[in-house]
Parts: sequence; structure tokens; C-alpha cells
Amino acid sequence: MRTYRPRWAASVGVAAALVVSALAPTTAQAAHAHSVTAVTREVTAVPQTPQRIAGTDRYDTAVRLSRTLDGPVSVVFVATGTDFPDALTAAAAAGAAGGPLLLTRPTMLPDVVRAELVRLAPQRIVVVGGSGVVAAGVERALRSIAPTTRVQGADRYETARRLSTAEFASADEVFVVTGRDYPDALVAAATAGGARVPVVLVNGRATTLPSGILQEIRRLGAERVSIVGGYGAVRPEIQAVLAKAGLAVRRLAGANRYDTAAAVDDAYFPAGSADRALIATGADFPDALAGAAAAARAKQPLYLAARTCAHPATVASASHVGITATLALGGTAVVSDASARLVSCAKAEPGSVLDQSFVESNALFDSDAPAPYSDRPPVDVRASTQVLDATGLRVYREKTTGRRADHPVVYAQYGISALLEYQRTGDALWLKRAERQAERLIEMRTLRGDAWWYAYPFNWTYSDRTLHPPWWSAMAQGQALSLFVRLSDVHPQTRWDAAIEGTWKSLLQSRSSSQQWSSVVIDGHLYFEEYAGDQKPLQVLNGQIFAMFGVYDYWRLTADADAERLLRGASATVLDMMPKIRKPGDVSYYCVQANFCQRPLWQNQKYHVIHSWQLDTLQSLTGIEGFGVWADTLRADWRPITPRMRNDSLADEAALGGDPLNADPLDQGESSSGP
Repeated sequence: MRTYRPRWAASVGVAAALVVSALAPTTAQAAHAHSVTAVTREVTAVPQTPQRIAGTDRYDTAVRLSRTLDGPVSVVFVATGTDFPDALTAAAAAGAAGGPLLLTRPTMLPDVVRAELVRLAPQRIVVVGGSGVVAAGVERALRSIAPTTRVQGADRYETARRLSTAEFASADEVFVVTGRDYPDALVAAATAGGARVPVVLVNGRATTLPSGILQEIRRLGAERVSIVGGYGAVRPEIQAVLAKAGLAVRRLAGANRYDTAAAVDDAYFPAGSADRALIATGADFPDALAGAAAAARAKQPLYLAARTCAHPATVASASHVGITATLALGGTAVVSDASARLVSCAKAEPGSVLDQSFVESNALFDSDAPAPYSDRPPVDVRASTQVLDATGLRVYREKTTGRRADHPVVYAQYGISALLEYQRTGDALWLKRAERQAERLIEMRTLRGDAWWYAYPFNWTYSDRTLHPPWWSAMAQGQALSLFVRLSDVHPQTRWDAAIEGTWKSLLQSRSSSQQWSSVVIDGHLYFEEYAGDQKPLQVLNGQIFAMFGVYDYWRLTADADAERLLRGASATVLDMMPKIRKPGDVSYYCVQANFCQRPLWQNQKYHVIHSWQLDTLQSLTGIEGFGVWADTLRADWRPITPRMRNDSLADEAALGGDPLNADPLDQGESSSGP
């Protein structure tokens, strides 16, 4: 596999070290060796008959996990098995202390649990939760076995805080998760316990934090906070409060509970760090509660699985870590053998553009050419029009409603430009902002098979047509791919690797009437469609080339033969588009759809300038002189009149007003940015 070293990354050196220090990654992250591998459909090293621990009920399953320990033990944690909040934080504490978590009925200690406690002969027992969830009679039964204390608070949040105070003298990190639901906290508890740090529950829908939580974090001496779950689980205002308190805050999240679990495990388990993983259902909590403590104790990842298969993100993470054995928690009704073997839920999708014939150029791509955008960032990140929220995410407001909305190209372009600014200045702030845009793209992704997609959630009207959500853009997919590839070089993380592979696969998926798509072959030519949805393909030149830049970045990273073939096909298409794009002696057209694009409506001065710049870049990447000839032809047809013209800056576009790569040909307003 080819190492990706574009010229714009050559000066990262000390600046990257500053960012690593500022973001304070774990030892596991720092040890993560950069690699990109295709998402595996099955972790083939896992035996066909996985190990399994399954009791007659949740209490028995927890006991059977505990029996893997030799007694006596120093401490056993006991929590109710009928609800999750208290047991979640208890699992982290149990794992950190090296003891088990056992579950009890609210008003009766099950015989199987009593027998296990006697066998373990602990020095002490900790009951987590008030008498409303673990009755006084259960506490008395526990006291007859070993000295017992109870940790409780007025609610689940205070109970979690008090447990942290009671069981952790200090910690350099704290996990923050919502107490309103269990999936994110299950894996957080397993990982936190293994790292010997506490889990703190918060009301994820609140916009602030109780003062007691910040006080507890300060008491611990923690400098870092890992928020587990997306903004729907823990609001950005909470993240902002933590950051304002001077903490290094990061968010580990995915599009769903399985993605989030994989993101957490990826952050703490570098390649080769574990050979076994625990697999629990993501549809319920009891088995995973005791499993979280066991995983923490063994310092092994805990993955959540669907009943019949493993999520692609789980498979990718397990492949990267090097899992060769799994332990399924619960019977086959909740975790099938296929799930435990890490057989991917993703199915092969028909209709790959690679299965079709299309014209290809004889381009010889140059991996040492200056990387796309290195001479001209997509946006000026220092401009006042680039508005960010408290988390550093670029804000886009839909023009028709004024409401904030996700705009994949806005995120990708700002991220690429912020990363270039980081390369230029060494200021860690710009890397953090680039990562924030990439994180949001990951959070909002949807899947078609193994491919990752970043959808537009609003209507888009042009001329007499309207695209209805969700719709997609090959330009967005390509620029997101460029962002992920470049981040993977500057600040290697497994999440970028997974994003690279998932996004790359989206560019292989052909036009569909019911699913996401980006590529289409028309009259033997390969198009990357900028407006992919329920309308006819527009065949937009700038979107075609921006998508190509993403494929080129991927090819330079991987030397992938399929990527090279797509580049040759897309190059031939661009050359054949140019006679339809050009309007002799005037501004070029935006698109080439027959009987639709060749009219004054589709002439746009901003995109005319962009076309010339893109064609110059293609000549540099491919060595095809025809691209440079066409760039010069367009400049001879029309050039903006400005007292200052430099080819190495945004000056010529800025003279036309606005933000050129975010401009819609039908409306020059910033808030109506086209994809």
C-alpha cells in the first residue's frame, strides 16, 4: 500500500506534535499505526463455533461471567438487574477494581448470586443504588456474606457521581455519557473500566451541567473528558461547558449504537492490542452490563451486535484490532453464531459502476504532483462569513427557512481549508476545526451496503426542478473523501480509515431509483453526478472534477487499480464535456445535460474561473496537455477584470464577490450554497 505524502503535508512536524499534546490522546491512540484497509465482510480468524456464556436468565449469565474469576476477590459490585443506570457506572468501577458486577432482583437476592458471592469470598461488597432499586432486605443478605456499603444519590446522576468519589481517588480522564439510555454507556463502561477511569452520567438533553459534576472532575484531577455518543445523546452545550472549564474534550460517536461502540473501541484498542472481544446484543442491556465489567477486567473490547449479524463498523474495528476469538454473551436468540463470528450485516450491492463499460483516457497520474487545493483552498477560513458554532462546526442555514441544516459540501470544504491553514501556520486550532467537520460527516452518515453517504436533508430547487430529500452529491462524497484522506495523514486514527473506505465505496455505486447513488454512465461516459436524486442528472463540470480530486487523493493513498480506472474514465468524460461547456467568447456553462444546460441561466462567472483552475489542476495530475489547453481557452473567452490577479490565491474569485466554491449558479447568496 502506498504511503500518502502530499507536498502540503511535508511541513507537519512540530505542529502535529502540538496537536497531539493539546488533544491529549490516550496511549492506545498514540500507538495506532496508520493503515487503510478495506472493510472486511467477516473476520475470518474467528472460529466457526464461538465461545458463549449464556445463563438461564440475566442473573445467571452475570454469575457465569463471574465464575471466570478465581476467588477470593477484593470487591464485588451489586446492582439491580431490572434497570441500567446504576449498573452502568458500577460496571466501570468493577472493571477498574478487578472485580465482577453481579445483578440482583430488587427485593430478593437470587440464590445463584448468593452462592457466587460465597465462592468469591470478597473483602467487601458495594451496592449501587437506593433502597427503591435494591431493597434493604437484599443489603442485609449481602452483609451476612461480607462487609457491605451502599452508594446512592437523589437520582441516577448523583449516584454515578458519588460512586466516582467513593471508588476513584484520581483519574486523568472521565467518560461522560447520557443517563437517559444505555447503548453508548455500555461500551463506555467497558473501556473506562479497563482504563481505570470513571463513567459520569449526565442528562444529555440538558444544556448545562450540575456544579457537582465539574467539582468531581476537578477532584479527580482529570484533564480530559471523552463524551460518548452524538449530539442527540449529549448536547453540544454540555461539551461547550466542559471545554470552557479548561478540559480537553473529545467526542466518540457514530451514526448509531454500533458505530459508536466501534468508535470507542477504535480509540482505545490499537492494532494488535487484543485478540479476543466480547459480543453482546445492542438491543437490550442486562448481558452487556456484566459483560462490560468482564471486558474492562480483561482489557478486551466489547462490541454490540445485531441479533443475526455484525454491523460493518464492528467488523472493520475487529479486523483492525486483530480479533481472533470472541465470547458471545447470551443465547443465540439474542446473539446468533453469525453475529458472534462477526459476519457483516452488509450485503453485496449490485450496480457498481465498475461493472459497466465507459470510455477511458490514457492518463498517467502523477502521485508526486501538488495535491488538489494546495494552491487554492476551497474557502477562506478566516473570512467573517465562515460562522462556527460552539463546537467549531461550520454553520449553514437553509435559505428558504433560515433554519440550520447539514450541508456536506460546506463541512468538507471548510475542513479541507482548515487543514491547509493548519499546514500553513502550525496552529492546532485549525486541525481541531478540520476534525470537527469530519466528525459531523461521520455522525450524519447513512449506509448503502458498506458505503458511507452524506445526505442533503432539504429541498433544492433549480430552474423548474426540485430535488427532494434525501438526495446526494458526488461532489460532497469526493470532497469528504479528500478531507478524510488528508486527516488520516496528519493525525492518524482508525475512524478516518473507516471513513475513507466507506466514502470511497460510495463513488462506485451507480444510479438507483430507490437508494443512494453518485455515478452514472451516459452515452459511454462516466459521470460523477453533483445533484444525485429524483431528477435527471445535470452532468455538472465542477462537481465532476471535485469528485475526481477525492478519487485522486484515495488513489495516491492506496494505489488502488479501481480508483485509477475511475480517474481515467472521468478524465475522458471531462475532455468530451468541454465543447459543450464552452461558449466561445463568453462565460462557460455550468453543466451539459442536453437541451437543458446550454442557455444563459447556466452561465456563471464564478464557475467559469473555477473551471479554468480545475482544468489546470487536472493537467498537473494527469499530464494530459488537453486540460491545460482548455483552461487557457476558457480564460481567453472571458476573464474577470480586476486590478489584482494572482493565480495562487483567491483574489481573482474574491473580486467577483462571495465564496466561489460554495456559490450556486442560480443564486449568489452565501446561504444558498450549492453542493
